[in-house]
Amino acid sequence: FAAKELGQPVVVESRPAGGGIVAALGVSKSQPDGYTIGLQAVGPMIVRPIMDASLGYDSDKDFSPIALLFDAPNVIISGAKFPGHTVQAAVDWAKQNPGRLTVGHPGPGTMGHLAALLLASYAGFTGNYISYRNVTLMVTDLLGGQIDVGVAAYNPQLKAARVLAVMTPEPVAFLPGVPSMRQAGFPGVYASTWFALYGPPNLPPDIVAKLNAVANAFLHSEGAQKQFALLGVQALGGTPAQLTKRMSDDRILWSKVIKDAHIQLNK
Repeated sequence: FAAKELGQPVVVESRPAGGGIVAALGVSKSQPDGYTIGLQAVGPMIVRPIMDASLGYDSDKDFSPIALLFDAPNVIISGAKFPGHTVQAAVDWAKQNPGRLTVGHPGPGTMGHLAALLLASYAGFTGNYISYRNVTLMVTDLLGGQIDVGVAAYNPQLKAARVLAVMTPEPVAFLPGVPSMRQAGFPGVYASTWFALYGPPNLPPDIVAKLNAVANAFLHSEGAQKQFALLGVQALGGTPAQLTKRMSDDRILWSKVIKDAHIQLNK
């Protein structure tokens, strides 16, 4: 799609090392000519810099925001053995049994971990947080009753568990019948893993505008919409300014959660 719209071949280079940190560094040090752009998630752009000051880049100064692309909302899930069938019931149980609620997540500092901490802070309960290498192991333990609830970015395999709520303001089409956090009685407890396009610093405005237009056209294409529905993600889009605001809002939110939980890396 991008190659056709831009009239240029597009080469995708995967740099997964460091959870996206290596890829981000590569973009930040590239020439601002429009030929090198990066697809980055909230983790390396917002969360990791809060926890680790030694990454070698500044998310605000070393990138040119282009467009939000899509996000995978976090969901709260439980196994059949846990008595709480709603978020409110789970919170009530946690308050009645201080420190006993076991909460699975995909690892320290991940969005699932931070989302669980955000809910606990908002609702006023304490939990016992269990880190997993992947969500498959977490779901297995949920179904077996080894843990009570789990929080992670949605993917179709999580349907094996009971989905209590999606951590968005409104319900999502790919989870019919699942309440949003606002509907569940927890407005403001929202968390998702978003992805966005960035260029190197000082990318000329006309190049940013062109890339933004292509990104938004892709997001509204029929093919993209069908693929997003299968994957369980939501198309976002919008202007570079909207991406900048999302970064600022998330930095404020997650800085407090991370500080309150004393989460640090490489310090």
